[in-house]
Amino acid sequence: KVDVVGSLHMKKKILICLVVQLICWSIMTLSDYMEEMNNDSNNLFVVFAVPSVCVVLYIIFRRWIYDNQRVRLKDVAIICVAWLIFGLIFGLGISVLVNNEMWIVPQATGGWEHLLNGIEYMMFSMTLAGIPFVVVVLIESVIGIVKVVSKKD
Repeated sequence: KVDVVGSLHMKKKILICLVVQLICWSIMTLSDYMEEMNNDSNNLFVVFAVPSVCVVLYIIFRRWIYDNQRVRLKDVAIICVAWLIFGLIFGLGISVLVNNEMWIVPQATGGWEHLLNGIEYMMFSMTLAGIPFVVVVLIESVIGIVKVVSKKD
């Protein structure tokens, strides 16, 4: 038998990861565009702020993500693996495009800083993958431990 409901829940989790990654990368690209066009340097803020916002959104929408059901290790693993895979695909793809001057945001040229063009995309891919991954694992671990301890009482 095929578990249709379970399959739909898994697809929902994967789709959530994809949509959130697309939104995050769009914000990063827009931030880089503003930096390149206006010589504004808020990009470093975005590199750390966007992943942190993902964590806050996960906490807020946690019950909805898991359909108000008991959170299983399998569910957390699906979200974490999907998140890392999409992050790897987008991060590598966009970084290669930026480094080959094929990305939709033209990079500034000239000066020594030209050597660092595109590094914010690489930094963003690491923080976008790492920060939410670690925090989700920590949140679910703490919740699991609290539930186990409270069952013993």
